[in-house]
Amino acid sequence: MTDNLLEIRNYSFQFPSYPGLESRPLFSSLDFTLKRGELCIILGAPESGKTTLARCLTAVYPGMTRAEVSGSILLDGQALQTRSACDWIETVGTVFQDPEEQIITTRCDDEAAMVLESIGREAGDIRKKRACAFSRFSIEGKEERDPLSLSGGEKKRLLLAALEMQNPDLWILDETLDELDREGQEFLLTYLVSLAAEQQKGVILFASKYRDIFDSVRVRKALLREGHLHEEEDAGTFRDLLAGEGLIHTDRETLSSGKYAGEHPGDNTEPNDQVGVYELRDISFSYPGKGDFSLHLDSFSIKEGEIVVLAGPNGCGKSTLARILCGLLTPDKGEVLLKGSPAVKEELNRNGAYLFQNPDYQLFLPTVEEELALGLKHRGLKKSEQKGRIADAMDLFNLPSGEAPPALLSFGARKRLQGAIYYLLEKNLYILDEADSGLSFSDYGCIVRELMRKGTAMIIISHDPKVQQMAAHRVVEMKNGRIIGEKRL
Repeated sequence: MTDNLLEIRNYSFQFPSYPGLESRPLFSSLDFTLKRGELCIILGAPESGKTTLARCLTAVYPGMTRAEVSGSILLDGQALQTRSACDWIETVGTVFQDPEEQIITTRCDDEAAMVLESIGREAGDIRKKRACAFSRFSIEGKEERDPLSLSGGEKKRLLLAALEMQNPDLWILDETLDELDREGQEFLLTYLVSLAAEQQKGVILFASKYRDIFDSVRVRKALLREGHLHEEEDAGTFRDLLAGEGLIHTDRETLSSGKYAGEHPGDNTEPNDQVGVYELRDISFSYPGKGDFSLHLDSFSIKEGEIVVLAGPNGCGKSTLARILCGLLTPDKGEVLLKGSPAVKEELNRNGAYLFQNPDYQLFLPTVEEELALGLKHRGLKKSEQKGRIADAMDLFNLPSGEAPPALLSFGARKRLQGAIYYLLEKNLYILDEADSGLSFSDYGCIVRELMRKGTAMIIISHDPKVQQMAAHRVVEMKNGRIIGEKRL
């Protein structure tokens, strides 16, 4: 065992080129050392290589990627590439940016136990560790639930519990704060600091946004930019670097600076009290077989031009409410009104646009251009007009060539593609469900601003106070499937 738990030496990595995606080096002669007892927060814009680096550190990459790699990564002095990923299971563990890429079982208790079962731990020991981890990460009572039925934040809590049970020396967390509620973010950061210091673990937390809670802990911070890591030496200079990458937000105006310069999204929008009113009345909803959650709403409404933030802890019903408004879920009781009249599922589908937490729920065509063109075709636009609008959207949302396969884009780029698709459509309601996850403040600000310019209703679901304050007219607080209050901004 050495003092240096992790060493990255002269490491370079480049994916092969694909149609519409020209290859470039993600890392160039990268050097980095992490000692036992250290927590390092590595920030970076989408496409900077955070997820790729995270997967290189767990021996998942290069794998079958056909990437060009040079240099070395050492764990406890041993070269990572000399063993397969499964052989490092007791040394390094990870939580993926997209939990659904990692979850493989149909019960939460099985998911959490899988690693320990694979290395032959006793059933009694596993149950004891699981009970402790589930309590620590606030997912007790969900042992028999299908993990894919959990909210986005709950999925990450489940994987964190599984990682604690695994108990590796090195923790690699890719955008793990995203989709956790504020209490969960603060708890996790405090827990990681104590974990590193008291148990002499190494922890790397990757993030696309600089959060205020980072100021509350004294840990190493670095920016991944242009293939190199720039460590914080002077706080002011480091914040300037982050601001230049769109990763920091100190006030409402920051979102309108830089590449996406323009007015604040909410500056010129006022709710129309008479037009485009959505209403929910006396709504009840429960998921089949999920006795730990039910939604009960006496009333909820949103008007044309109004921006409403849904806030509340993980699993409180925010996404469920939003999906009922879009016709993706049908309530067990009550009615949904559109412009004063009861609306059926098909009508709500036509009028609403829902940007899912997971962009892969909505992207299914072979190329970026085909994804963008699909909605335009149904509007009867000429091909020349379609191409012009697609080109504008690709430039506005910083998308690669139209030939690029969406499946090969970064998580952040797939989120921007979601925004571009709905930017090209005409809807009465836009719902952004944790759409800021994996995005910088500037990228997310672009999506919000361009959709709001349409003057329609918008619902934003986010746990980030900065995101909540971007453009909202009011914040609706939810807890345990109910609305508990609201405030106007």
